[in-house]
Formats: sequence, C-alpha cells, structure tokens
Amino acid sequence: MVEQMKEGTFIIHKPIICLLIDSLMDTPLQEEIQAGRAPTLQFLRDNGTYFPRVVSSFPTMSVSIDTTMLTGEPPNKHGIYGLTYYHSQQKKVFNFGTGPKEILFFGLKRVLHAAIMQLNQKLISKDVETIHEATEKPTAAINSMIYRGNQPATLKTPWLAWLFGLLPRNVETSVPSHFSFGSLFNITKKSLPKTFLSKFGMNDHFSSMEIISLIEEDKLPPLSLVYFPGNDTVVHKKGTSEGKGIKKVDEEISPILNAFGSWEEAIQKCNFIVLGDSGQTNMMKKDTYVDLRKILRPYSIMPLSRDTPKPQDQLIICVNERMSYITILDDNISYQDIVRLCKAEKKIDVIAWQTEDRWIHVVSGQTDGALSFRPDGDYTDEYNQKWQLEGDISILDLTLDDHQIQYGLYPDALSRLAGAMDPASRNIIITISPGYELVGKASPKHKGASHGSLHHLDSLVPMIVTGMDNQPEHLRLIDLKKWFLNLLQE
Repeated sequence: MVEQMKEGTFIIHKPIICLLIDSLMDTPLQEEIQAGRAPTLQFLRDNGTYFPRVVSSFPTMSVSIDTTMLTGEPPNKHGIYGLTYYHSQQKKVFNFGTGPKEILFFGLKRVLHAAIMQLNQKLISKDVETIHEATEKPTAAINSMIYRGNQPATLKTPWLAWLFGLLPRNVETSVPSHFSFGSLFNITKKSLPKTFLSKFGMNDHFSSMEIISLIEEDKLPPLSLVYFPGNDTVVHKKGTSEGKGIKKVDEEISPILNAFGSWEEAIQKCNFIVLGDSGQTNMMKKDTYVDLRKILRPYSIMPLSRDTPKPQDQLIICVNERMSYITILDDNISYQDIVRLCKAEKKIDVIAWQTEDRWIHVVSGQTDGALSFRPDGDYTDEYNQKWQLEGDISILDLTLDDHQIQYGLYPDALSRLAGAMDPASRNIIITISPGYELVGKASPKHKGASHGSLHHLDSLVPMIVTGMDNQPEHLRLIDLKKWFLNLLQE
C-alpha cells in the first residue's frame, strides 16, 4: 500500500492480513496439515514462523478475548468480562448470545440490543483504545464482533429483526476505515444471503469474499483483521479431534492467496498472521454437566428472565461454558458461605475472589489449602510481572525457582485471574476441570468440546507469522495490540 506521510514523502508499506480462526488449536491443525487437508495453512506455516503456544486471555470466551486483543487490556480495564456477565455500574446482566435456549429465556431482544447496539458503542470502556482507534493509518475489521473505530457508520439490521421490533432498522456505530459486519454492513458488491441459515453473512465464506474484494480493488489497508467463526461450531459439536472446520476454513483462505495471482506472490506482497482465539476441551461422556443452581440451592438466584436484580435476589449466576461468575448481592452472605458450597464439588478446579485489600484468594474443590496473591511483590513471573504470594502455590500449579514463578496447568494464571476481577462487584470466579462444563438454567450443553476456563487446554492457541521475522514481546494475545502498532510504524 502506498500512503502519503505528513512530510509529503511517500513510503510503501507491506500490508498485514491477520486471519483469526475461532477455536484453532495446535494439535488438530498439525493433524490436518499432516493429512494434506489444510494445504493453504501448511504453505503459510512452511514459509513463516510457527508458534504453537500463544496464551489467550481469560475468560476464554471470544467476545472478551477479542476485546483484550484489540485493546491490549484485561477485562477489568476494557469492561467486557465474558459472553455474559453482571455489569456492576449499570447493575444489569448482559448476554451477547450464549446459546439458543438461553437466549430465548433471557430474551432475544435484549441479546440483540446488547450485541448490536451496546457492545461497541457503550460497553467497551471509553478509557481504552482499540487498535483501530490507536493508529491514524487505515485498518479493516471484517466479521469481528469487536470493531470500534473512529469513523461513524450506520448498520442496516435484518428486516425481520426490524419487523418484529427486535432492533431499529438503522443502528449508529463507530468503525474502522474498512469495515464489514455480515449483511449489516459490507464492502463487496456481490450478492449476500440474508437468512438465518447463512447467519446473515457472519460466516467464513463471507469473510473471505470481503477481504478478496479489498485485494482485487487494490484497497487493502496496512492492517486487516479478518474473523472466521466456523471452526468453533464444529469443535463444539464433534470435539477437538474433528478437523472438518479447519479443512473448510483452509478452503476459504486459499482464494485469498489466489487473489494476489499466486500463493508465492501473496506472501511477497503481504504479511500474513494466522491466529486462534481459544482452545477447547473435550467433554466426558458421563456426568458432564455441573448445575450451579443445585450447588447454590440454599440461596435465591436471580431468574434468567430478568436482567436487573430485585431486593429478594441474593445471587446472580453468569455461566460462560467452563467458567462462571457468581455475584453476591446480599450483604449478609459472605464469600466463605459461597466458597464452602462450591468447594464441595470436586470437579471445580479453581475458586477465586478478591477482597477489599486487593488480595486475590484461590481455593479448589480438588484439594485442600489456599493461595493468596496480589500485584507488586518480590516474585517475578515469565512475563516480567511482579507478585506477592502467600500460601499453597500448588493450587494454581505454580512452581518457584528462587523468586521466579513458572506456570503449569494454568498459563499466566495470576495476571489473567486478576484481570477478570471486577473491583466494584462481590464476584466469585469458578472454573471446572477438563471434560466438564458448568450450566445454569437453559445453559448450552456442548456434546463435543467446550471452553471458557483458565486451563491450558482452553488457553493455548497457535499462531503462524509469514513475511516477517519479529514477534510480540510475549506470546500472549494481550500483547498483540502493541506488536501490531509497532509493525504499522515500520
């Protein structure tokens, strides 16, 4: 791309296309490549650098992960704590679409309003900047739920949603210079299916069509973030060993490289980054689901049909697949009252809460002992973060070498747990062991695999970097914004 600089001179930038593949994991990716079913991804890997263990953010839910990646901040800075969470300032539960049955109980109109009219416009904190806002250079966001930019735009909602009063026909928002959001706002002039079956364009094929349109019209900006959601659905249904989702997305990426003339020309003219957002964990075939309503039965739980608590409500449960927030509303209920009940369930592996002195306390349903930690101590982890530690470090599978912290089962556990703590809410965070899923009323019950937790199976994703030699300071999604912005300055 040729861009005029402030000094009046011209400089040629090699554009970056970042292909974000939902629930892309190292092992199934390698297996599909080895079997010859992912030739495009193999070509990018073989002509670039492969990083199999990039740490996602927590909770490992796409909407929160993507906000962390685009802002470089954890949930308690950017404000998006998961696919569903209690907003302490608005005193309201938000749900961006956890599953069909739960959406119906919660209310389709409320879910659509949250996802389309509030997420980018109001709920992402104004105190943070997305990549699109932080650079003066043009950028593209294609089919990503998180896209906030500097340019005003009007989304045109599906006419059925307008007809049934679910959404207004027009929704005002702010977007990057190059923007596509399914049938609501698009770049390509090609016909676009506007049906539930095509997810109104929120699918892999449309993502491919849109970035190809920019390539063919010579309008590719310095940075394009292109989201491919299809693999996530396949893995949820069939498990992590099912590679059909990777095969299908490979078939959609191939035409992107072809649009440059050949695959070799593509990597000469453009830098490519292929990136997963979260892993998934295979579900057990028996006793798979742990119902939090049964564990917390002694207390009055706010019903799913309401998003705002009433005086009689003592607790709010917001389940994000393999993790959940439990919000204590009743001042007469202590953290220990709820922790004691959760700890009795042996499948729960992490139970964490933060007290007013900024200490975060962690126990487990699987073992005795407790760990307390807070920032700014004498112990340093592998990401140069400093911590105070007291108690049993095995609770989070930490090891110490002198004053150096090494992570085990839970990558970057201290920072990711701390970043999910809302200081304005009395929240308890719980996660469940691999093979199991947390549920509440009408929660989705995934048959194949699930994610959301702190565990490495949910948290480690692969990354392919083709066309450049440098890499982020640390291999974490939270560090990618800084890396992208540095690349745009080169």
